[in-house]
Amino acid sequence: MLSIKDLSFSYNEEPVLKDVNISFEVNHIHGIVGLNGSGKTTFFNVLAGFLIPDNGTILLNNAEVLKKNIAYIDAEFFFYPKLTASEFLSIFPKTNSNFNETELAHIFNLPLDEFIENYSTGMKKKLLILSQLKQDKQLFIFDEPFNGLDIESNKSLQYIIELLNKKGKTIFIASHIIEPLFGLCHQIHHLKNKNFAKSYFPNDYELLNKEVFGEFDEHLKNTLSQSL
Repeated sequence: MLSIKDLSFSYNEEPVLKDVNISFEVNHIHGIVGLNGSGKTTFFNVLAGFLIPDNGTILLNNAEVLKKNIAYIDAEFFFYPKLTASEFLSIFPKTNSNFNETELAHIFNLPLDEFIENYSTGMKKKLLILSQLKQDKQLFIFDEPFNGLDIESNKSLQYIIELLNKKGKTIFIASHIIEPLFGLCHQIHHLKNKNFAKSYFPNDYELLNKEVFGEFDEHLKNTLSQSL
């Protein structure tokens, strides 16, 4: 169990997460949804140890969560210039004995001998994903993984996530493209007003769109109908 207790985080004294208390089943795929600015990325950065919370605890099976056990595929990324994809991947230790760089690069259509600066945004994201798959981590965090990927790569990524889960990995996914989450996640959690408002199981997913985006959709329709 990944247990979060009394977790709060603020930017310049402005609360982003406040008194979060929630538990996540390990070896499950968890979706995190919410409108822009709801704190999804901040939550991931705190979970990954990149941000220090104001207070609260995060325990994985009653032990501290260590950075070395977390793979984080961030929505934003930076690569040094004049570095090939192969050189970038060589930076990361191969602790996943099944990792086949050549085969995975072929599946993702990535020329490993090309400079990363010539890659498209989607190709850079796929390269970042490969760098994390190369390592045998306990917990995987995907922040907006489907953005910028073509249809084939999206399908490949969904299968990879399912395969990681079958190998006992705990996975978190935040996505504005909500449909892939329905087929992947054991639970989807709604982050709203600095806290988790509700958790949904698969048989509740029909309600999710309405409860998460219903108010926004109604406001958008009314505004557009009066403005166009």
